[in-house]
Amino acid sequence: MDKSLLKISGIISIVIGLLCCLTIFGAIVGIPLVIGGVKFKDYSSLSDEELMTHKDAIIIWTIVFLIINQISGILGLVFVVTNNLFNVNQCNETNHTNFDNNKYESLEKLKKLYDDKILTKEEYEKEKDKILNGLN
Repeated sequence: MDKSLLKISGIISIVIGLLCCLTIFGAIVGIPLVIGGVKFKDYSSLSDEELMTHKDAIIIWTIVFLIINQISGILGLVFVVTNNLFNVNQCNETNHTNFDNNKYESLEKLKKLYDDKILTKEEYEKEKDKILNGLN
């Protein structure tokens, strides 16, 4: 009996389980995947006769893997899609606000330099146009 598929399945389940465990909610799915993966990896080293005594456990863990992976796949996809949309909008709003704040701060500093007679009218207008047009 070739047990390499059982071993590969166990290793894949362990890796996916560990990746799921990076988050608190993912640990709910990840811990059973790791446990089942370790069991599959252990079962792959048993003799054929010993393996047959554990066939019920192997079938149960296979069903658990199918259920958990399908559920975690759908939940993960929903999570990524909703969070990426939220984060993209949030980042755009934040970047726009930061850009506006930096622009106004630069204009205030420039105006102060002009009021303090450090810049000439021409220098002030030239630098102001650069700031307003987004040039450095």
